[in-house]
Amino acid sequence: MTHWLPDIARRTGPRYRAIAEAITDDIQAGRLAVGTRLPTHRDLAWRLGMTVGTVTRAYKEVTARGLVDGEIGRGTFVRDPRTHGWGRNRETDPAPAGMDSPAAGPVNTSPVDMGLNFPTEMAETEAALKTTLAEIVADPRDLSLGDYDTNGGRRAHRAAFAKWIAAGGVPATAETTLVTAGAQHAISSALQAMTEPGDVVLCDPLTHPGFVGVASTLRLRTVGVEWDADGMAPDALDAAIRHQRPKALFLIPTVHNPTTVTFSETRRRELARVIEHHGLPVIEDDLYRPYADGDVPPSMAAFAPDFVLYLTSASKHLSPGLRVGALHMPPRLRPRGRAAIRDTIWMTAPLCVEVAVRWLADGTAERLRAGKRRAQQARVAEARRLLGTMVSIDADASPHAWLHVPGAWDSSDAAAALLEQGVVTTAGVVFAPQGGAGRGNLRLALGRPSSLEETAVGLQIIAETLRSGGIENRAFM
Repeated sequence: MTHWLPDIARRTGPRYRAIAEAITDDIQAGRLAVGTRLPTHRDLAWRLGMTVGTVTRAYKEVTARGLVDGEIGRGTFVRDPRTHGWGRNRETDPAPAGMDSPAAGPVNTSPVDMGLNFPTEMAETEAALKTTLAEIVADPRDLSLGDYDTNGGRRAHRAAFAKWIAAGGVPATAETTLVTAGAQHAISSALQAMTEPGDVVLCDPLTHPGFVGVASTLRLRTVGVEWDADGMAPDALDAAIRHQRPKALFLIPTVHNPTTVTFSETRRRELARVIEHHGLPVIEDDLYRPYADGDVPPSMAAFAPDFVLYLTSASKHLSPGLRVGALHMPPRLRPRGRAAIRDTIWMTAPLCVEVAVRWLADGTAERLRAGKRRAQQARVAEARRLLGTMVSIDADASPHAWLHVPGAWDSSDAAAALLEQGVVTTAGVVFAPQGGAGRGNLRLALGRPSSLEETAVGLQIIAETLRSGGIENRAFM
């Protein structure tokens, strides 16, 4: 589209944000339809009398919000949020048009949602929650769970979480551990503790969209670092640090989201040497460690203890509703981490933390994790059976699969085609901090469907829909 112009005359604040807000409003109001091509950066800058850099920053902002897709050589287009899966709510978001109409001839009459990573076996979790809440009610001690708590959690809770994460090679103690309201809050707190608006944060070339969203909100610039078959390439990281002068690095080295890759111990040591040489702080997201195979390499914190901020949460393998996580920070950064928690939510709800701590102590956490692992293993087996070489799944119990879209489709086209057949997936481009990566891929959240049978139905639809093109597969980058 070449004639659209954002109305920013009455908007306050930075000009790039005014443009981003105008684009957001026009998309939500229907003035910018799905598929509309926005003006080029140079054209819009000339028409608004601004620098190209201002427009580029505005387009990056709305890309991070999931409203547009942009790539060099193709332009910037308004995306269809239904085709990407990220943030879709099965309770409130409508099914695709025609899905409930027999005349439309859909493959299935209710959508199989593989958009967001949810843990399986939630009935077991709910039963455990009821039992533990009853125990808390019957406890004669004064637990003070309805009172204000210490920023970062009371010492007994921090000590329990430190013991939990130390099993992964993290040099955690009650003094270095903070309690957060889940992993997203931990990411936000870590970034707030280390960065200022305008700073660069390095990350994988495909990474967690929640991290990209937080970075955008904090007005940080995210830059992807090149990978090879073993994960982030040490030479590429060294070059990126020298060129970009970043303030932090965000990594998911275990059952990587979205590709499922787990970095070897050798690769972790190589990266740690680069990190220590440059003194670069690292935020290590370790949410999926319980789903990794066999002897998982220790956390990056084991190899660069002075520079790694380690985070995990109960969301992916215990209960997302608890909203409880742990953030280990080196002592020199911990005061800023506590300040970030204080300035955002003040504290994590003590009742939720008490539930998680009891589960860790009495074996409930391990029992629930084991049940979810077994369920995920069955779903991974079905994905490999039905999709064959179209999927990469490096962990036998991975909550997600990385699918290589066959043929000439890009990920958004494939996601849209599958949505019409009743399956929600997440387009690979959602995971790219810059345009280009993930265009030939989809991420499938195998734990999201309500049962193994529903998972198999969705996988069968994916296999039949994508193989109908009959063109050979792509690589993931």
